[in-house]
Amino acid sequence: MNKIIPGYLAIALVWFSSHFGGGFASGRQIVAFYLNHHWTSMFMPAVSMLIMGICMYYSMVIAVKFKAYDYSAWSKKLYGEIGFFAVPMYEILVNGVLLLATAVAFATGGTVLSKLFGTSYMMNTFFIAAVIFVFTIYGSELVRRSAVVVSFLLIVSMFIIYLPNIIHYFPKILQNIAAIKSGEIAISGPNSSWDALWWGIKYGTLHCCAIGAYIVHAQVCPDKACLKKAITIGIIINSLIMYLSYFGILAFADQGIFKEAVPALFVVMHGIGSSWMTSLISVCIVVGAVSTGVALVYGTTNRLVTFLGRRLDEAGKASKQRVHSMIASTILVAACWMVAQFGLIPLIGKGYGSMGWVTMVLITIPIILRGLGLWRFKDDSFEGEVYVEKVN
Repeated sequence: MNKIIPGYLAIALVWFSSHFGGGFASGRQIVAFYLNHHWTSMFMPAVSMLIMGICMYYSMVIAVKFKAYDYSAWSKKLYGEIGFFAVPMYEILVNGVLLLATAVAFATGGTVLSKLFGTSYMMNTFFIAAVIFVFTIYGSELVRRSAVVVSFLLIVSMFIIYLPNIIHYFPKILQNIAAIKSGEIAISGPNSSWDALWWGIKYGTLHCCAIGAYIVHAQVCPDKACLKKAITIGIIINSLIMYLSYFGILAFADQGIFKEAVPALFVVMHGIGSSWMTSLISVCIVVGAVSTGVALVYGTTNRLVTFLGRRLDEAGKASKQRVHSMIASTILVAACWMVAQFGLIPLIGKGYGSMGWVTMVLITIPIILRGLGLWRFKDDSFEGEVYVEKVN
């Protein structure tokens, strides 16, 4: 992979392709976490991605130093002496968010396909589940390769879709910001900048829960300089695309777009180039949903493969790896598909909102404390080095 694309860029694009899926691709997360709150929410996407970027960096440093590339081994190094109760709690939370995030990906793709073709929502989500299953049984290299291709296509497509609408409707965007300030356009959250900040923090901390699925890719970026490049590029790409989506949706705030299940689809159907952009955004949403599902399911599949092969020697693990991957992927994809049947808006509005603060306490704060060297354990050494050290 490094011969084609640098490892740091591969990690940044895996992060983006995983983030761009489900609720984010549809625009539903942008509405739920930002636009439905105080007008100062326009500053919060950058805050969210900075929080996640910091946690991603420190998490991957842990993975590389201890060669802990499945989230079970990694979490033991994170929690150290309190792991006896923190690790099981972490695994419950990770698997809960995996189910929720991947179910959102299924639900998004299923909703869009239903709107486009009038096909059954259940059948659509089953099709997406099958595609995700195929990708996740062929290893991390395929996941990274597909993420790179998907990311470039999605980034270009998002500029094509949102930028013309933002430019064309810029005066209207300013009017809608003023209308939100005055209360003319109603928002569902409290009219407080602290509320906007809280939801921005919750978005960043919520997505930190997916870090357990990303750490397997740290193997291609084995030093801190490489990881810093990966995270810096990841923060810039993710923030930029979030702002395109934010302002593109804001242009239609006075038309009831906040209540739409798929706001992104509303933008292209009522904006510039609706005759052909509808197809483009639909493809982006479905591809984004699949890319998220692939990254998250694969990260957890890696953990289950380790568990299934725990009693085998190295030769046995290698011979059974594909079979174990198929078993693990089948279990995870089936569970996520069943959760997806609840529908898109309830999954994002209720599910994501309630998990943000739990993730903050259990994952984000411990990672930052460990990364800054404020929380150490006796076994924080590896080949003579102090493991967590303050970044220069």
